[in-house]
Amino acid sequence: MITRRERIEPLFLRLIAARSDTNTSYELVIEEILLSWLKSRSYFTQNPDNLGTCRVFNDQHHREVVWALVKGQGSKTIVLMHHHDAVDIEDYGKLKYCALRPDELMKQLKTRQLNKSTRKDLESGEWLFARGCADMKSGAAIQLALLDEFSEIENFVGNVLLISVPDEETISKGMLSAVELMCELREKHQLEYVLTINSEPYFNQVKDKAIMYEGSVGKIMPVVFVKGVRSHISDPYNGINPSLILAHIQCLSELNVALCDQVGDDATPPPVWVNLKDRKRAYDASIPDAASGYFNWLTFTRSPVEVLDTMCDISQKALEEVMYRLVTSYSEFCRLNKDEEAELDFVPRVLDFKSLHQQALDKGGDHFLCLYEEYQLLLNELLSRNEIVLPEATIRLIEFTADYIDLEGPAVVIAVSGPYYPHVSNLLLENGNRYDLAKRVNAISLERYGVEYTSKAYFMGISDLSYATWVGNAEDVRIIKDNSPGWDTIYRIPFAGMQSLKMPVVNIGPWGKDLHKMTERVYIKDVYERVPEILAQLISDVLASAD
Repeated sequence: MITRRERIEPLFLRLIAARSDTNTSYELVIEEILLSWLKSRSYFTQNPDNLGTCRVFNDQHHREVVWALVKGQGSKTIVLMHHHDAVDIEDYGKLKYCALRPDELMKQLKTRQLNKSTRKDLESGEWLFARGCADMKSGAAIQLALLDEFSEIENFVGNVLLISVPDEETISKGMLSAVELMCELREKHQLEYVLTINSEPYFNQVKDKAIMYEGSVGKIMPVVFVKGVRSHISDPYNGINPSLILAHIQCLSELNVALCDQVGDDATPPPVWVNLKDRKRAYDASIPDAASGYFNWLTFTRSPVEVLDTMCDISQKALEEVMYRLVTSYSEFCRLNKDEEAELDFVPRVLDFKSLHQQALDKGGDHFLCLYEEYQLLLNELLSRNEIVLPEATIRLIEFTADYIDLEGPAVVIAVSGPYYPHVSNLLLENGNRYDLAKRVNAISLERYGVEYTSKAYFMGISDLSYATWVGNAEDVRIIKDNSPGWDTIYRIPFAGMQSLKMPVVNIGPWGKDLHKMTERVYIKDVYERVPEILAQLISDVLASAD
């Protein structure tokens, strides 16, 4: 009888060998490999309608979600979910030629200077090094092999649906399309989804302490557009520099631990800005007309409504501080020059994108909507050619709308850009702990391997689990849609589908280290033995207990 390692290992190495750089046509190659492997399984030879692909929505590379369903008795269904893309191999430098060849890569790494921990793992023989080996072709190989295993069980009770998606490392286009696919398959095959299992790697430094996650951290990206008052640099008090306002907003938000979310002993990192710049297109000796920026804000429980309200409060405070600084500086400057002060009559304001958009509608009606739609299509084309990124498209739409109404500064516009990852946790789901997942996993792991799993409420790496269920409400959906420029044209989330997928989630994957680095590696025993055994038993137990 074939062993699990014999089932997993050749597939795992084959997946590693297939370059699948995220957001590139390389992903098409691995999708063909996945589909070919599944078609070669005897179950899918006999049941070809239980296997297929789904084209990713609005995708320039024509990538696809690969799906396969082992249909047993009854409607209870476990969803196995993984991504097949990986980050690129550029960081390997001269070792790019062997980044996807573990044996050669490990041979070459032995000649390199490595830190003590990496050297120890390399020489132990217990770890496999390669791009994508941990994130997450090991998890993909485990899930595919288990699907094959369950397909061979006679009179199998329950169903297992495998979903393999592209683009997880970019903006999760694959999973967003997979949500609608899951809804279609549910209706077509009369399925009842009871649990989604993802197999991203866990991060740890202790050998016999493993981690499972019953949720995934959320990420929202506030975008700030600041309209200043243009003036020559020789006359600074006749204008307002939008970059100064933006800098104050950054100072009030970046590394501000008051903006962290905390659940138990875990807290999200505070926000960090990833982009700030003025909107000048060429040099001249004048204050910039506008400035913009955006940052990542991780959440456990904080809602989009809270995030937008907080950003408006922070922006209002920053505006007031800048205005006070301007007035104070102007008074001191007048005293230096023995000039009489004139009144500075700027009227600062903060508004969300919904309000800005409504002002444009009030002014232009259908004329504005027509121009706005044309501009969205232009931006969509630029996005498809990778000439701009999604947050930049968001900013350009804000800028377009502000220009249409001749928005006067100083003004701050708050919006949201994709990708938006809703936080999800079984803690927040009604009856989310119905299967007592941590107890079940430890009953298997402690008894068979002497390894204890710690259950954490959130996977901190940001993952596609965010779309496998929904813990928000209608107000969250409204706020996101109303304040996301280009919604439904350049970016969308299938909220309705997610709302119908209310089920517990769990992430159980192999031990990995140094993800996205040239020393990325995965613990071999987890790939070939421990994680497959835990997942196989967990799937059987949950399907047997589901009511």
